[in-house]
Amino acid sequence: MDARTIVLDDSHGDVRVVVVRGEHDIYTAPMLRERLDEALASGPVGVVVDLSAATFLDSSILGALLEARRQALERGTGYVVCLGEEPEPGVARILEITGLVPVFPVVRSRDEAMIAARSAPAGSVGEADRGDERSEAR
Repeated sequence: MDARTIVLDDSHGDVRVVVVRGEHDIYTAPMLRERLDEALASGPVGVVVDLSAATFLDSSILGALLEARRQALERGTGYVVCLGEEPEPGVARILEITGLVPVFPVVRSRDEAMIAARSAPAGSVGEADRGDERSEAR
């Protein structure tokens, strides 16, 4: 089995889960974009990006995640990133230092991600509390 996989899991009813495993960079970013496009195109209530098995992400992957978030927001689709209970430190760190944790939002458990994806449009968890209107200006 390839250690660098990106799989669309549609077994959760109204929420699509894109599972990212291993190291991902500019070479795998197109595959991630395809899976995210597939997930959004199916018209789900929410999309969860599961990074719990990811070991490395570069800026091209972050760009793909941000673009999918933008598309989800336009469609009124929930969008949540799940790091897992024990995330890879480098993956958690890149999301923290780039300031993306509150943007997506990022949660730890898959169950929490599923609930959040079903209950709120992309990025709205936490944004309303901060009065963050940057997403509307984009």
